Amino acid sequence: MAALQQLLRLTQQRAFWFTVFLFAIVLFSNLLNIFQASDAFFYKKISSFSSTQKTNVVLITSESLSTNHSDLVTQLSEYQPRAIIMLADEPLQPATKEGVFYPYAGSEYCMPKVEIWATYQMRIPAADNLECESVWQAVFNYNHDKSKLINFRLDVSALPKFTAKRILNFDVMSEQLEDKVLIVGQQAAEFNVNIHAPKLEGLNDPLLLFAYIADSIEKNSTINELNFAISVVFAQVFVFTLLFFYQKISISYSFLVAFGITIFWCAAGYFLVNFTKLFIPIGQYITLTFATLIWVVVARKISEDKELTADVNNIQQMMMGRYIPQSFIEHPSPWDPIIQLISQQLDLEKSIFLARKEDDHRVVEIRAINCQLDDIQEMRRDYQRTPYSNALKSLGIVKINRPFFKQVIKGEIEFIAPLVYAGDVRGFWALSIVPNQSFHQQAFEKNVNKFAAQVAELLFHYHIFKTTQAKNRTLINRLLTFKLHESVSQKVKSSLNEMEQKLTTLEMVFNHTSPATVLFNLFGQIIQTNASLEHFAKLHQIAIFETTALDLLCRSCALDIETAKGKLRYITLNKATVELPANLDKHSYTLIIRALHSDNSQTASGAPFQVSGILFEFIKDTPEVIPEARL
Repeated sequence: MAALQQLLRLTQQRAFWFTVFLFAIVLFSNLLNIFQASDAFFYKKISSFSSTQKTNVVLITSESLSTNHSDLVTQLSEYQPRAIIMLADEPLQPATKEGVFYPYAGSEYCMPKVEIWATYQMRIPAADNLECESVWQAVFNYNHDKSKLINFRLDVSALPKFTAKRILNFDVMSEQLEDKVLIVGQQAAEFNVNIHAPKLEGLNDPLLLFAYIADSIEKNSTINELNFAISVVFAQVFVFTLLFFYQKISISYSFLVAFGITIFWCAAGYFLVNFTKLFIPIGQYITLTFATLIWVVVARKISEDKELTADVNNIQQMMMGRYIPQSFIEHPSPWDPIIQLISQQLDLEKSIFLARKEDDHRVVEIRAINCQLDDIQEMRRDYQRTPYSNALKSLGIVKINRPFFKQVIKGEIEFIAPLVYAGDVRGFWALSIVPNQSFHQQAFEKNVNKFAAQVAELLFHYHIFKTTQAKNRTLINRLLTFKLHESVSQKVKSSLNEMEQKLTTLEMVFNHTSPATVLFNLFGQIIQTNASLEHFAKLHQIAIFETTALDLLCRSCALDIETAKGKLRYITLNKATVELPANLDKHSYTLIIRALHSDNSQTASGAPFQVSGILFEFIKDTPEVIPEARL
């Protein structure tokens, strides 16, 4: 029952079905022989690295085998070879001599064709698939019920080759043919198809393949392939092992491991072929190594994206309705927050902001405060002319003598200030004010210059950010950097930035509170202090970061340990707030101890671990001020 419940839980997870699908792919790929081409490729490479010079097979070719084969057989028989195999495209009149074989269609013996393995001519067919007796069975007693791979260790240059003319002219030594397997055939034509096999690339004589088959069988060095059932089971176990290791290590280390495994399989395949005559499906295992790695990367990416999306949604829900400052550079227009800033902090009669056109010396009106954009009487929009040039020369606010605004009331003074940062003119700020009795022009101009400098800096950074962003958001840029779609990581980064802004604001508020405040966790360890608390600890020589909540309570309130423990226990269990008198070095304080908890998480059980911390606040007692009337 427990196993069934565990299985039901697994079926509800997407990663489980990814894994099941991977194992299914491995199984069906074996059934469909998808890895056959890669296995044949690696067998060809392994065979190319192996070499031997010894063989008991001799290849003899004749330009006219149909006319001289009888004389050739008679002459070769005198050298007492082990067997003579006559290969011809047409039936020949058999010579009645022992050890001479004429394998062709309709005769007593037949020559099995070389099997094609993924376009490579490499396999010796199984004997039980033939309708007649194989010549290999007659010569070597070779009778295997499954196909095997040809061993290509023999170098092509080491295979003895003679022409019929040399044989008939007695131009050979008896040692070269005695007790050898002689394969006699017609000389290959120039238009024959090239052989596709290790070490035989570029050659077109099919007799070479039969020579390699004879050499492999005579030496008993044919290569066995790994049993299909064992191969499938091992592939599944191998993939399961890879899934375990790839998930335990990072992606970069996984690639290193994959390359290491590739080198291991190549080395293992080479030694197994040369020393145990067994070929393992190297191509399949190497393909599975990287396919599993890619599968893990994709599955991990999908799972992480799903989890991160859920986290982003949770963060957005938690932050919804709370104060989240919006970054200035992310605002659709930089002027709206600037107008809000000026409206809140400066009492001006009129204000109009003018922005410089990019790559031009003209300006255009953008925003207005307490007036309309068409309230400008000044017709000039070239900042190289007055009154704009005067403001640039003075590098600050200047008074305008010529009317800039329409409908200027009596006593209204007009000014213009440049918005310049790092030598870059971002625009101008035209404003007016009706002075009252407390108006101080020098202080006013100083304040306006400070605001103008800050506004110019904001506009400069906003311009740089938007320009860079526009370049990065071009189609070719986003295509090459995989940013056509906003990734989950970007959403997470934005959510974390929002949380960071929130936490920074809260930390600043906590740090600037007047009471000396320290926050302990439930175990009495310090989580956070403010500036007042650090001053308090220095004043009374308290090693605050080495002090627990119990120690601080005992020292400040002169309580014994048992009483202090009771106070803390009461506060924790009842989520209460307690006020106690505290005296340190002739200084009197009121110590307020609070249990921090969330009202939404309270339950009827009253478990103490609902409390997230204990807050200590030291408020200094001030003596009562006696009115002068009482003196």
